[in-house]
Amino acid sequence: MSLAMKNIATVLVGSALILGLSFAFVTPAKADLLSDLQAQVQALLAQIATLSGGSTTTTSGAGCYAFTMTHQQNDSGGEVMWIQKFLNSRGAQVAASGPGSPGNETAYFGAMTKAAVAKWQAANGITPAAGYWGPLTRAKVASVCASTPTTPTTPTTPTTGGLNGTAGSISQVQTSADVEDEVYTSETEKVLGFDVEASGGDVRVTNVRVKFTAAVDSTASNRLSDYASEISIWAAGQKIASMSPSDFVRDSAGVYSASIPVSQVVRMGSANEVEFYVGLTAVSSIDSDNDGSTNDWTAQLIQTRYVDATGVTLFDTPSSTISNAGIYVTRISSSSDVTLRMGEGSGNPKAGNREVDDSGSTDVVLAEFTLKAEGAAMEFDTLRASTTLSGVDSVNDMVQEFYLMRGTTQLDEVAAATAAGTAQTLVFTLDDTEELAKDETKTYRIVAKVNSIGAGSGSGTVFDQGDSITASTSPSVADIDADASVDGKSVTDRAGSVTTYTQTLFSEGIMTVKVGESVAVSNADTVGNSYGTFKSTLRVTAFGSNDVYIPLNASSTSAFSGTADGGVQYAVLDSTGTVASTASTTATVTRVSGGSIVTVNGVDLLKISGGASADLELNISYNPIIGVTGGQFRSQVWGVGHRANTTDSEATTRVATTPVDEFRTGFSATINN
Repeated sequence: MSLAMKNIATVLVGSALILGLSFAFVTPAKADLLSDLQAQVQALLAQIATLSGGSTTTTSGAGCYAFTMTHQQNDSGGEVMWIQKFLNSRGAQVAASGPGSPGNETAYFGAMTKAAVAKWQAANGITPAAGYWGPLTRAKVASVCASTPTTPTTPTTPTTGGLNGTAGSISQVQTSADVEDEVYTSETEKVLGFDVEASGGDVRVTNVRVKFTAAVDSTASNRLSDYASEISIWAAGQKIASMSPSDFVRDSAGVYSASIPVSQVVRMGSANEVEFYVGLTAVSSIDSDNDGSTNDWTAQLIQTRYVDATGVTLFDTPSSTISNAGIYVTRISSSSDVTLRMGEGSGNPKAGNREVDDSGSTDVVLAEFTLKAEGAAMEFDTLRASTTLSGVDSVNDMVQEFYLMRGTTQLDEVAAATAAGTAQTLVFTLDDTEELAKDETKTYRIVAKVNSIGAGSGSGTVFDQGDSITASTSPSVADIDADASVDGKSVTDRAGSVTTYTQTLFSEGIMTVKVGESVAVSNADTVGNSYGTFKSTLRVTAFGSNDVYIPLNASSTSAFSGTADGGVQYAVLDSTGTVASTASTTATVTRVSGGSIVTVNGVDLLKISGGASADLELNISYNPIIGVTGGQFRSQVWGVGHRANTTDSEATTRVATTPVDEFRTGFSATINN
């Protein structure tokens, strides 16, 4: 080095030392300024080394540096960037790309730096290879560097690795894209955004200085660590740095500030601007006094430090304020975006007849429903429902137990009540908490284990054919003790319930479904001669082992009657749902397929063998009374009767068709204009 250069170096280093000593005893509020000045000193020394063809801080060999400081994970500043440069040039690369990679070294000693130090230590006989940059490691580095001298190079124009161009500058503009005010507990949101554009040459952003100011009510905390567990910096869609709120400096006014070390290249030109964000990770559990939008914070960008292509360290303070007010943390359980939603399961049973055993127990599904955890993971351990029976004196005359099921997994069981009474509240208390992942849907069933037909208590009414059971109070989301998994608090927003229907129980009998229909109108413009034809195709299945016999006739009634004789019971309804006059109505019942016809005393009976099915058709012709205004009409099937044998005196058991609205045809066009 020439005498002139030595003098320059002496002045610069001396100035730096004086500045460093001046800040050795400053208050905590000045600590960030000290780290900034130390970084400038290192940059000035690097420029001197480049201009002189040598270095005042490096020894021989690639990446070598006169290390004097001890470092470990989570340290920043100091010699960390030189540690990464050394490791990247000595076979222990910190990262293949991004922060920490060759040409992108940072001033943060993170987990990747620790791993790279440990790798280099292991390769160079340092034990333990724990990733701690201490005296033994520094001594070994000095030895390695001293043994690999390099030839001085010709002075060149100062440059910074990986950056192109000359002296550069940046401009910063706020962006609101993807920025949120509400942050849920344990989650991270981007709470402040700004675009950085480089001019004159590429730059490397090395520090982002931000501050947080509280605006909370009198009962809430104004300490940042009570709201946030981490403040992070994001660039180009990636998290590039983070800092604990406890490492921020808090001034006398309660304002928190920090200069967060980063390493992000911004290429020259408007097409290459980089989106930066400040992220806030909320604490996992927040005190109720601090929860909600009345306790908010303002995040503001104060200054950005960067290095241009000539190696000069520069600072930029935004020309216009870049800030976001109204940032707050809320329990995820009370968020408007979090809902426990109940829906009807695809297998939720409609009202109808159910076959049960006459010698053993039978599982009968009373309700099937879905639960969806919208917006957050949830858990529950209690679910309530109720049930009502008819035809018996006590619940245990008909039922042994009730189950809560998920698929084939039994979550809990409740014994049937033995006291007199035909209703029971069911409280399912789960041994293992049931968990729903965020936006996951699961299906559950309430099942009754039903006794055999004929069972009953000594003093009670025997459980018999035609007795029924209902999950009388619809399973409701309000009957579930659900909490948000992340904070253990009850989910406040709930929606949905499931309608349940009566299940009528038989060991022998029939089940009926409607499988087809048609409606037609003839002579619609001729008063008196206009009539509608309503056809319903019914599929009847005989369950149990016995044959059944269905009379192929029809009778018109105003409602279902279980005592009337005959086959199909029906009505014609007007547009208001009222039973219409039957003065001009005819109806026939014919076999379509299945079964066989047996005629007894002039009456045709459709025989259906036990376990088999047959289709029959109800054909109704209807004409309103002449002189009465016509309109639109539809047909309704109330029930189907059957006998146990062909004996003429055999009583007909009529079974209601349910649910009622599934046994109606569509409306006709206007009849009898």
